[in-house]
Amino acid sequence: MKKVIILILTLLLIAGCATHNEIYRQKTQDRFEIPPLPKWVYNTPADFVVGISQKSMNPDEMQEAAKQMAAVIESRNHASYTIDKYAATSSDNILKSNVTEFKLNVSSSPQKTEQIYNSFKLVDSIETLGYFFGLFSAIDLEVEASYKKPYIMRIPEYFEKDKLEISDNKIICFKTVSSSSLILAWEKATVEARYEIAKYLEKKVQSAIINTDEITEKRMALETSEKLSQMKLRRSYITTELKDNLRIFKVYHEMEISK
Repeated sequence: MKKVIILILTLLLIAGCATHNEIYRQKTQDRFEIPPLPKWVYNTPADFVVGISQKSMNPDEMQEAAKQMAAVIESRNHASYTIDKYAATSSDNILKSNVTEFKLNVSSSPQKTEQIYNSFKLVDSIETLGYFFGLFSAIDLEVEASYKKPYIMRIPEYFEKDKLEISDNKIICFKTVSSSSLILAWEKATVEARYEIAKYLEKKVQSAIINTDEITEKRMALETSEKLSQMKLRRSYITTELKDNLRIFKVYHEMEISK
């Protein structure tokens, strides 16, 4: 009888461990997700632009919002002004110490943005992860069938490695941004890439030391203002992760500009 009781307890312990492991594996699987996406999201072909909007019950509104996003991105890639200003003041008087940072990236021509928007046509689309992805083009073209089928792409080796690659005729910027909003992550990754390229192209540093009685102030200003032209989004990649029950989107962009 004693042997039977021991055997039952052993079986219950094994079953409990198996159940625990199964739950743990399920949680681990849920925390990290790579969605199946068409090739035109990973590697957008020339003359096409991706726009994203929040999924809703109104298809026209989804397409309209995605079209607006795509037009703004294309306009800024065509030509944009990028300003990245950092100013710091250090003083013996702590009340006078201050840090100010100002960033701005805008299209160089609002008229060009409107022109691009009016010319865009929806070529293909997919709804996933609670969002609408639209592929737009100003030229009457059809994307190749191989670009339309959704699939899961393996994580690139260069993913999450922010850097600049400089060659004789072009600059490539690798940038990864995370956000609870896929739209914000996608847009911010493009903007941050433009900032990095603009910093490389032009840097102006001004500094001054001002002596006023016993107070010494040091002021330093770094401002970058560069008109970027003919940029293009070479490759993109998206993953999602659950953090404290909040879905976080991580977007990787590879941006290129010719010198």
